[in-house]
Parts: sequence; C-alpha cells; structure tokens
Amino acid sequence: MIGWWIVVSTQSPRERDQSTQDVRRAAILAQWEAGADGIRWIEDLVAGGLAEKLASGGSGGYPNRYTALASAVLPVLVDETQPASAGALVVGDDYVATSTWRSKLEVNAERIAACPPDHRVTIDAWDQS
Repeated sequence: MIGWWIVVSTQSPRERDQSTQDVRRAAILAQWEAGADGIRWIEDLVAGGLAEKLASGGSGGYPNRYTALASAVLPVLVDETQPASAGALVVGDDYVATSTWRSKLEVNAERIAACPPDHRVTIDAWDQS
C-alpha cells in the first residue's frame, strides 16, 4: 500500500545511523504508518522554516530525513492520536484507502514529556510503496 513509516527520535541523525537497533528503539518518541499524505505535516514545517529536510530517500531504501526542534514536532505527535481527516482516495490493485490513513501508532508519552522543547529531534519517513 502506498504510504510512509514515520519515526520521530530524540537522537541526532548521526547517532541514529551509528546506534544499535536497541539504542535506536529506546530513543523513539513516536512511530506510525501513514498514507500518501502522511508526511505533509513535516513538509509544511519545512516550508514554514520550522524543520530542515536533510535527505530525500524516495524508494531507494533510505528514508526522507528531517530535523526540527521538539517544540515544533511534539504538538504534532499529540495530534497524531486524533482520527485522520478523509483525504483523497488511493486505489491500488487490491485495496482502496484514503491518503490520510494511519495505523500502528506507537507514542511514548514519558519520553515526549521528558523531551525539552529546544532539543533537536530526527524524523525519518520511510517510503512504503
């Protein structure tokens, strides 16, 4: 299905790349799967100067990578627990879904509460198409 796997981490991009899987997992603030429009929120932050796009991975096996201050991202993490809006329909060979679908949401409320607003977080968006 066309969509994204989004991971928001307290680690820097370098830390994220060089850590073991267990260390990376312990730094995750939230992660979820989302439809085709699932990265619109971070692209909007980039357009508004509140986030920086570091890499555009596309379907080459590497994520789109962003960094932003926690103060810009943490409110979005809370909103991600809300129901998605309708969005456009995406029709595939064996499915029909809205472009704004979300699933497999994991939010670590303790880590989010402990994350200082001035801390720079890393957002990886893996293309799932």
